[in-house]
Amino acid sequence: MKTKLVRNVCALLLIICLLLPLLGQSVQAYGDNIKPVYTTDDTGTYPTDSWKPTGQENVINHQGGTVSGCDNNTNWSGDPSDTTNSYLKHGNVDDPDFMIRKFARETATPGTFDVFLNVRGNSVRQEKTVDVVFVVDTSGSMGDSERLDNVKAGINDFIDNVEKAKLGDNIRAGLVSYDDTAIVQENLDTVSNNGTSLKSTVKALEAGGGTFIQDGLYKAKDIFSGSKSDEKMIILLTDGAPTYSYHVESAISEGGEVYGETFDYEKSEGIGSSENFPSSFFWDMTYTVDGFKIDSTWPATLGEARNIKNSTDIVINVLGISIADKYSAKMELLANKGHYSRQSSSKGIKEYLESQADNVISSFDTIKNGSIVIPLGEQYEFASEQVGITSVGENELSRLEAPWAKEYEDHIDIGKINLGKGDEVQFHYQVRLKTGTADFVPNKWYPMSGETVLTADEIPGAKFGIPSGKASGTTIDITKEWKTFSQTELPENIGFKVIRKVAGDDEWQTAGGVLTAGDKWQKTFDKLTLADGQEVALAKYNKLGVDYNYQVSEETAVEGFNTKIEHLGENKWRIINTELGLQVEKRASPSDAKLDGAEFKLVKYSDEFVTEDPSFNEKLVANSKDIMSGLKNGHYALIETKAPTGYQAEPNALKFSIKNGKFFDEANNEITATNLEAGQDGFYLNFSNDSAYILTGVKYNILKPFTLNLTKTDTKGKQLSGAEFELVNAKGEQIKFEYANDAKTKLKFSGLTPGEYTLTETKAPVDHKLLTAPLKFTITEAGKVEFENEPKDVKVELTTGDDQNTLDFRVENTPLKTGSVSVAKYTTNGQPLADAKFKLIRYTDAWQTQDGSFEKTITADSENVLDDLKSGHYGLQEISAPAGYQLDESVVKFKWEDEKWFDENGKEITAAKTEKLDQLYLDQTNAEKLIISRANRLKDTDLTIKKVNALTQKTLAGAEFELTDETGQRYDITTTEDGIFTVTNLRPGAYVLKEVKAPAGYVKLSDEIEFTITEDGELNGKGNLKLTTTGHNLIELKVNNFPAGILPETGGPGLWLYVLIGSVLAGSAFVARRFIIKKRGV
Repeated sequence: MKTKLVRNVCALLLIICLLLPLLGQSVQAYGDNIKPVYTTDDTGTYPTDSWKPTGQENVINHQGGTVSGCDNNTNWSGDPSDTTNSYLKHGNVDDPDFMIRKFARETATPGTFDVFLNVRGNSVRQEKTVDVVFVVDTSGSMGDSERLDNVKAGINDFIDNVEKAKLGDNIRAGLVSYDDTAIVQENLDTVSNNGTSLKSTVKALEAGGGTFIQDGLYKAKDIFSGSKSDEKMIILLTDGAPTYSYHVESAISEGGEVYGETFDYEKSEGIGSSENFPSSFFWDMTYTVDGFKIDSTWPATLGEARNIKNSTDIVINVLGISIADKYSAKMELLANKGHYSRQSSSKGIKEYLESQADNVISSFDTIKNGSIVIPLGEQYEFASEQVGITSVGENELSRLEAPWAKEYEDHIDIGKINLGKGDEVQFHYQVRLKTGTADFVPNKWYPMSGETVLTADEIPGAKFGIPSGKASGTTIDITKEWKTFSQTELPENIGFKVIRKVAGDDEWQTAGGVLTAGDKWQKTFDKLTLADGQEVALAKYNKLGVDYNYQVSEETAVEGFNTKIEHLGENKWRIINTELGLQVEKRASPSDAKLDGAEFKLVKYSDEFVTEDPSFNEKLVANSKDIMSGLKNGHYALIETKAPTGYQAEPNALKFSIKNGKFFDEANNEITATNLEAGQDGFYLNFSNDSAYILTGVKYNILKPFTLNLTKTDTKGKQLSGAEFELVNAKGEQIKFEYANDAKTKLKFSGLTPGEYTLTETKAPVDHKLLTAPLKFTITEAGKVEFENEPKDVKVELTTGDDQNTLDFRVENTPLKTGSVSVAKYTTNGQPLADAKFKLIRYTDAWQTQDGSFEKTITADSENVLDDLKSGHYGLQEISAPAGYQLDESVVKFKWEDEKWFDENGKEITAAKTEKLDQLYLDQTNAEKLIISRANRLKDTDLTIKKVNALTQKTLAGAEFELTDETGQRYDITTTEDGIFTVTNLRPGAYVLKEVKAPAGYVKLSDEIEFTITEDGELNGKGNLKLTTTGHNLIELKVNNFPAGILPETGGPGLWLYVLIGSVLAGSAFVARRFIIKKRGV
């Protein structure tokens, strides 16, 4: 009995000893046998056994190690490409089944951390084997489009990948090729043994013949005979329908498809070019088995595959290469469910075989279907938008579907982790500390995630070490300063608010604190208080790593004080409380000059600028240095009660209000300006006194208009009337004047506002010179008058009340020189005439209305001169002509103006004397003397002819005469009964009188009587010329006639005496005639 018991115990111990090595190499059955340990104290929660990246103090990571303990590595760089440090190793210490680690390092952005998770796989160590038989189509069509070449390349890569994965002893491979028949090219053997020969055999394959898929499957099945491998698989590659099959001996139908069950493997069927059997009168290969018509190669081919799937543990994988759609369904029936693939291109063949290698190799992975859930740490948020996945092992993760990771608001899900020997994947994401929340504590360790666990097939839970992070805090230093200019009581404490710009909705924005007199109004704060009373710490930077800008924004207002908050740098602040004050300024518009003498009253309202508070009564003097104090919250108005002398009172009030130490205008806009635009009523802040926050009201007054009173005098002060002026301002606008008295010696211009003016005399007083230079002056905003050339007796008076300011001065005019007139009178042939008398007419206007009070006469050709003629319009009219000459009553018009003579047309007279008889010219030795030259026409002459007896001188009647002038014109001759003949209206000229009929009994004159009347009133020839002052001039001519028969006596002088006398007379007449003609210039 004992012997048997001992034998049994020994056997058991032997079994245990044999199993121990296997157990040591098996996949870890439980993933939580390594438990990370954490410490929680007043500095937070962090890994007990920890390490920090070199040079970083704000992150702490869990050490690596095994189930036996940590590795005690407390510091390394944290470079994610380092795959040697800080792994938690599960399984065999020297060759772990899998390894995991999780660590973090702070980025360049404070408070933001890179988090890395590494998962490394391995290969199972039990003696697992996998058999793979490649069944390759080498029919003629496989030579097209490099199909067979890609099959060869894919099988070569398959063998290489197996060897690379160091699974050559665990994976056996074989090769069957088929065309018209199937050939076993390589029997099953480990890849370590036959890999090289298999690649050589594949390389030698050539395309040609038909497609005998059934034979390939049949012979592949035989290769598996006796195989005890854990997994068996056929990889069938074909590019077309089967063209050969074995004879079907029995058949069944499933799902509408006919499958052969048993076959005659000695008898093949088919024509090699089509899956269908011939069926015709001459050749019919179709037949019926168990009631099913066998008319193609498909029932036998599908039946062979069905038998393998149903009677063995072999898995058939099928790749259809460029298979027509009509064959797809049958091709899919060849493969185990889910193991059929289809490729339309030759390149896809190689990719398919690579994926099959991945499937085979991955079946040896220690991590299968792994997943990780990473809960986000409570004080963190994700800073990355997605999780990065990187292969960091010896092998690239090109096998299988790559792992995936998805980031949610509060966790990360990772799945499809399949890792074997040489495989390692690294997941990367970023988190950042929420430093802005009310519960954040500076320099406290916060775990970056919750418990993070890897689960996979046969790994129920392997825990990662969780890193912790922290962020710095800061402080603010606040000082208060009081500035007063009067005696006022100060409070014991003052509250203030601090604001900061936040990076998220979950961050606090405003908190407060209190300064006290007991702290001497200075304190450093590292914590503040929220409105709900919660105390909050001051983080150095926000969750984006940007330093918080803590700003002291306001304080509890102290009535009567303004609060100014200054940033002194480095979170240092100063709160300055300055006592409120009030002043008022009075200025001139628009010069901006200050004006003295104005007074204001300050009104306070019991509401918003409607009802005055009768108990409040304060007065201010404009421009005073005194500052009004004691200003409390409320609504106020400054009202002008007295305007400066010379200025208009401004009734509009300046309204303002005081609220919480600030001034506001009537529209409730805070007053912050430190100056005002010139000419604008309003308020500005005056900081001239460092101890006062002064509101200065500015009220502009407009200078009252001026009235200009101008008095016109001569140089002796005697007032002159009739002057006219034009007053123009700087804009070119004309200011009209009116006479201030009936004598028109004073002119008044009203409404003159400050500015530049030009006064121009447009009309001078009579007989006085017009001012040639304008009088320019300026009225300043201050009411002063400045002249370029100051006139006489200037007086400027600024008035009070509604009266205009006044400006008085006197303007002098210099008398004009007087003119003089003399008259020169000529005959029409240029001979001077004396004794012509003229009167000088003066007009009161432009030769329309005569001045009845003016009487002057002058005689021509004398030394007479009319002197002292003053400016005006004149006319000269002849009132008495020289004897024998016509009176010229036309008026010669001219005027004396500005010491110049002008003719009737306004043309200045400047000419000297010319040969013209009628002209106006100047005495060249005296420009003021005008000489008027006029010619008089001789009056018409009446000729009286008296016919007498030459002996008795008694008048004779009955004679007839003819009178002609030098042009041959005849003149009418009238006669009387008593022998007097008359011819009227003779003008100067030469005449011939001819007797055409003698009185009865008298001898007719044989000679013509010639005579000439000259322009200057002379008569050449017979007769006497009498120049008259009235009526026509007169010529009296006596013509003697001798009685007929009375001749000279015989013995007397005889005829010669008469001839002699006649000759003398004729000669005398001729000489006289030549003299007259010469004298007249004819």
